[in-house]
Amino acid sequence: MPRSEPVIIARSLSRRFAYRPVLVDVSFALHRGEAFLLVGPNGAGKTTLLRVLAGLLRQTTGQVERRATVGMVAHDPMLYPALTARENLRFFARLHGVDGARVTDLLEQVGLTHRAHDRVGTFSRGMLQRMAIARALVHQPDVLLFDEPLSGLDDAASRALVTLLVELRDRGTAMILVSHQLELLRGVGTHIVRMAGGRLGPIDPLEGRDPVALFTALMREAG
Repeated sequence: MPRSEPVIIARSLSRRFAYRPVLVDVSFALHRGEAFLLVGPNGAGKTTLLRVLAGLLRQTTGQVERRATVGMVAHDPMLYPALTARENLRFFARLHGVDGARVTDLLEQVGLTHRAHDRVGTFSRGMLQRMAIARALVHQPDVLLFDEPLSGLDDAASRALVTLLVELRDRGTAMILVSHQLELLRGVGTHIVRMAGGRLGPIDPLEGRDPVALFTALMREAG
C-alpha cells in the first residue's frame, strides 16, 4: 500500500540555548496513521523537538512544514485553574472555531463528566492530564504530539487512553509520543525512533516487534 502524504516535514532542524546545541540537523517526515515512539535519555532533545514541531518554540535553523492541524499534550496542561472543566474546553473550542457541543463528548472520552462543573485547580495530577488530552483533541487535530502522555494516570485511565490513541491512529491521526512507558504503548506505536545528543536516529518500523526489547537493543548498540 502506498504511503499517504506527509502531515509534518522537518528539514535540518537545529535549536540552540545559549550556544548549546539541543537539536542537531533533525530531518524526517511523519505520515497519516503513523505513530512514532520517540525514546532516549533525559536531555536528548525530545521535548524541545516536540515544542518546535508544535510551533511553541522557534528553531534556530531549518524548517518545519506543517500540512495539517497539530495538538500537543505537554508537562504543563495549559489549562486555566479558576475555570471549570467545561469552561476550559469551551474556551479552547471557541479559540479554534469549534462547536462547543463537542465538549460533552470530550469529557466523556476522558472520564471526567462527573467533574464537568468543578474548577480544574482542584483536580489531581491524573485528572489534569486527562483534561490536557481533551484540550488537545478539541479541534480534532490531524497530528498529536505527546510528552509522557501516561504521566499521573492510574491503570484504568492509562488503558482507556491507549484504546483512544489506537482508535485515533487507525482513523489516520499521526502521532509522536515521548514516553518511558513503552510496555503500555506497544499497541499504539508503528515506529520507534531513538534520540540522543539532539540527533535523531533511524526510524525503525515496529511491525509487531516488542518496542521495549527493540529500545534495549538500540541502547546496547549505541554503547
